[in-house]
Amino acid sequence: MLPSWPEGHAPPWATSPATLPRRGEPAKPGTPRDVALCARAPPRPGPPMPARTPPPRRDNPHRNKPRRSVPRRTQIIAATVLTALAIAFLGGRALLATDTPAPEDVAISAVLAEAAGASTAIERVEVDDDAQRVWVFRAGDAADRPSLTATYPLGTGWDLVERLVDEGIEVDTQLRSAPSMWSSLLPALIPVLLLLAFLYYVLVRRGGMGGAGAGRLDKRRAGAVDVPATRFDDVAGVDEVVDELRDIAAFLHEPDRFAATGARMPRGVLLEGPPGTGKTLLARALAGEAGVPFFALAGSDFVETFVGVGASRVRQLFDKAREAGRAIIFIDEIDAVGKARASGPGNAATEEREGTLNALLVEMDGFVGSGIVVLAATNRADMLDPALLRPGRFDRRVTVPAPDLGGRRRILQLHLRDKALGEDLDVDLLARRTPGMTGAELEQLVNEAALVSGRAGRLAIAGGDVEEALQVSMLGRARRSASVTERDRRITAWHEAGHAVAALLQPAAPDPVAVTIVPRGIAGGVTWMDGSDDQFLTRSQANAQLVTLMAGRAAEERLLDGDFTSGAAGDYQGATSLAYRMVTQFGMSDLGVAFRPVGGLEGERAARVDSAVDEILDGALASARALLDESAALLEGVAELLLHEGTVPVGTIRGLLAPAA
Repeated sequence: MLPSWPEGHAPPWATSPATLPRRGEPAKPGTPRDVALCARAPPRPGPPMPARTPPPRRDNPHRNKPRRSVPRRTQIIAATVLTALAIAFLGGRALLATDTPAPEDVAISAVLAEAAGASTAIERVEVDDDAQRVWVFRAGDAADRPSLTATYPLGTGWDLVERLVDEGIEVDTQLRSAPSMWSSLLPALIPVLLLLAFLYYVLVRRGGMGGAGAGRLDKRRAGAVDVPATRFDDVAGVDEVVDELRDIAAFLHEPDRFAATGARMPRGVLLEGPPGTGKTLLARALAGEAGVPFFALAGSDFVETFVGVGASRVRQLFDKAREAGRAIIFIDEIDAVGKARASGPGNAATEEREGTLNALLVEMDGFVGSGIVVLAATNRADMLDPALLRPGRFDRRVTVPAPDLGGRRRILQLHLRDKALGEDLDVDLLARRTPGMTGAELEQLVNEAALVSGRAGRLAIAGGDVEEALQVSMLGRARRSASVTERDRRITAWHEAGHAVAALLQPAAPDPVAVTIVPRGIAGGVTWMDGSDDQFLTRSQANAQLVTLMAGRAAEERLLDGDFTSGAAGDYQGATSLAYRMVTQFGMSDLGVAFRPVGGLEGERAARVDSAVDEILDGALASARALLDESAALLEGVAELLLHEGTVPVGTIRGLLAPAA
């Protein structure tokens, strides 16, 4: 089975605990740590301009704020809304006008002539003597939709009624009530009211553009303004970072001492590093150590759909910080708003993000000497806009790495200090077993160990609880109820035994910690390899890892008389990835030391690289077969022990090694 390493951890040569990939699961290739290494036309000649009084400083509370022009996109949106309102109003009026067809207006003589006909279709006539108008209803007309209407001369109403009655037509002399103003306007107002209600919800309640709640920065977003209780004593494993932040805390706590020497307080500090290394904790500890309020937001809190909202929130945030006097502003995941600006045209979301970034740049230039420090955190510093990183904005860039061995020991002691511990719990051993883990992962490991201890009913965390928690964290939780056929268990046992034996018999290979055929997560078996804090991978170590990778396939061939299964697919993937790096990046082949990017190779050069990779992999498989042929008894003993026990620690395997030798 291919030795690989869980997601989020580097391989053994890159300070991470190594594990062989689970059976049937593709390996995730690891990479060793790299060794660190607009022009303006000249003005026309003319009389000298009179001297102007410089504008007030941004930190002056009585400064005159310039009028801000309305963005063009905001004008377009406002015009669109007004146009929609006009269309809705006119459409309602048109709907009202066409909803009830108007009766045909004819002369009164035409009405009388039709009423006197032998086969008249008139059934009813309504007479309004005040208006001198009649409404004629023919057969089939609705009660409120007459077919004809006509006016008659003043004073002839009674004669008209008598003539209609003589013709046998029903006459209604009650006045028709004229439609009210509201009944006429309501159909036109309904779509307008619905549109206004929608706009109120979007623009005001949701904090969109232009409303009363536009850009509002609520307490949930702005964070608590109280002084945090966190101190530098609550931070462990990043001593160098803490030392850099102590200078800023001293600036905020005793500004006069540095002002006497002419020193300028840094305006911004960028904390960069992988997730979980404690960047937010460091920011809170800095505010607590300096005794100043702490404003914390995420970069995504500034990003909204409507143009101008993010910039408004930036200004509100800095206004709140100025009201507090000395303060710490912390922006987590600043790459969400500080991404490098593109030169070409963008959509509305891009314009909103760039407008927010511009507002942030302006505000950072405007609080010189105000006692406000901006801290930002990111794990993608390469994507930030160069304008953010120039001196005068983020003056310091502080890398927060994963802790080393000593740092992990102190972090574990910090998280274990308020918990009951068993006598067999070795913190030093646990620190050595967790290379590459961040502070957040170590805290999760301690919490998982406490849960394991609690489920078992113990009052103290024992060494076995930590071991189980470490396996759960790195390999997944055991699926002891999974149904596995006896044939598959036997093949898995020999496969994992091949990995373990090959690793033990090669001095340059990492030692196995434990081997199991108990399904964990989606894997049927796992060989857990020990990690290392070493940063460099030698050629002998790389070759030993390739042999260990191929040993699972070689062990299957011994069990199945030359046949093998598909369970080694992950082994091939990991081995091929490592072999390509050896040839193209590490110079560990006969092709020489030139760096050859795989994607840029074509033709004969690509064929030479493939040939060198094939030669390395074939040699590793041949070495694995020879190694297991020489240790056939040990291989069979480890496989049978796995079938009986399920999980075997490395100490037990070493006990089998001496008799076999």
